[in-house]
Amino acid sequence: METFNELELSPEMHRAITELGYTKPSQIQSEALPILLNEDTDFLGLAATGTGKTAAFGIPLLEKIHGHKKVVQGLIMCPTRELALQVCGQINLLGKYKGIKALPIYGGAGYEEQIRGLKSGSQVVVGTPGRLIDHLEKGTLKLKDVTTIILDEADEMISMGFKEDLETLLEATNREIGKIWLFSATMSPEVHRVADKYLVDPKQVKVNKKEMLSTTVEQIFFPTRESDKPEILCK
Repeated sequence: METFNELELSPEMHRAITELGYTKPSQIQSEALPILLNEDTDFLGLAATGTGKTAAFGIPLLEKIHGHKKVVQGLIMCPTRELALQVCGQINLLGKYKGIKALPIYGGAGYEEQIRGLKSGSQVVVGTPGRLIDHLEKGTLKLKDVTTIILDEADEMISMGFKEDLETLLEATNREIGKIWLFSATMSPEVHRVADKYLVDPKQVKVNKKEMLSTTVEQIFFPTRESDKPEILCK
């Protein structure tokens, strides 16, 4: 796939993509989008951070959302507050002309605004596992209508100790209608176990198999003593 025009997208999505300046899909996008847009399937995508995974799952997620239904239909789990906010912002830009907005749910922020957003009928929720569990237990987050569950940076979530929360959330969804799309930079044994347990006959896309770091990210390091790190970082 050379351009996004090759995909059968809604006019609203085409407009949003054009405004964002997307022209040539990244490798994960060109391989994942035709599958996720056209097939009702669980999915396993292995690709490095910074390779365009958010658009790879965000575009098909938004195309599957029923705009008239004011219930949570898409659930995106992220390992950190920062990533949740980043993903939420990207989803909102992609869903701009479809009238679909994502709601960020994360720890360290007040509950009131999050509860208000959930009660208003947000169709996509992007959150960290711990706070999502809190809302699930409070009854403010209802997952029975979720048709797409996305695990973003699944390896990071598991390495940070969220495996139990992640599994609780997966088990709270209606697996008869909900499909799981798992995205990860690496396929650790723990990620493998989660995939084997919850994904049913998933389609798979693997890019950057040998080098799991994005070639578009420049990395710089400065050798230093531990005690000097704060000062050098500030400089």
